[in-house]
Amino acid sequence: MPPNPPPPHPTGDHCKQTENESIATIEFMAEQDGVLCGLAEALALLRTLHPELLQCWTLEQGSTMKCGDVVMRVRGRYRDYGSAENALAGILAVSSGWATAARALAKAAKPAPVVFTGASTVHPALAAQLENAAVTGGCAGSDSALGRGIVPRALILLTGDTLRALQCFDQTTPPEIPRLVYADLFHDPADEAVRVALAVGNRLSGVILHADGASDEQLRAKLERVRAQLDLAGLPRVKIFVHGAITAAQMHEWKIERVPVNGYFAGDLIGAAPPLPFAVEMRECDGKPLARRGQTAGTTPSLRLVRIDFE
Repeated sequence: MPPNPPPPHPTGDHCKQTENESIATIEFMAEQDGVLCGLAEALALLRTLHPELLQCWTLEQGSTMKCGDVVMRVRGRYRDYGSAENALAGILAVSSGWATAARALAKAAKPAPVVFTGASTVHPALAAQLENAAVTGGCAGSDSALGRGIVPRALILLTGDTLRALQCFDQTTPPEIPRLVYADLFHDPADEAVRVALAVGNRLSGVILHADGASDEQLRAKLERVRAQLDLAGLPRVKIFVHGAITAAQMHEWKIERVPVNGYFAGDLIGAAPPLPFAVEMRECDGKPLARRGQTAGTTPSLRLVRIDFE
């Protein structure tokens, strides 16, 4: 997935107003445990700043990071890249926050899949970056088979009938894409799931139930009722998915207690995740160790950092 265009950054700061040619080394360090993401966007920004004069090392995208780990090191004329420090840290912070939230959900649900469905909590310009972070964290993307197979809620509502909407969707969707339909928009979800499944036969892969507005106890009862009705109708192959704000703790508990759910669709829970902060520290100047008070001078030893080739 191509990175978003790099954000604008100041060009007339004090570093460019001097003749200072100092070669500085800075390090970006995680201030919380999490999953590293946003490197594509960060490197895209560095490529606009005389990349032929810069050296860069990073951890791999999707790496697990602990508090204090160096995730990126940049060396070059400080006047060339110093103005982008905050932008680089911000890119990493936002994307890593999303990826960390996605990893928590994917890990808790495993082996059941978690499919990212987009979020209404972020600016559309960040949509590609958000989805990339969700996939990095372990979720399936909206362009996955499951993501492409959802009958849109709007189509169901506008059509006025779940079955009719599914039939319209079925006619225009490639046969290899699984069909998934919301079963709780108009009628009792157990009755609706059985009605739709019997009508379309093997073409229906699963039904989706909304989690929003329901307590954990209510949602469990609904899932168990739908599963029981489908099995009673001879439809054990029809899977049940949940769409909404189900936390990682709930997913883990449901897995242990064998709640009948085959997968999850998540969006806003990932998009609303807080950023993971990164500290930025200068470590060298013209090859000599350097640090502010309270910090250790010199670069931090790390065997995990990989040299990036800008060419």
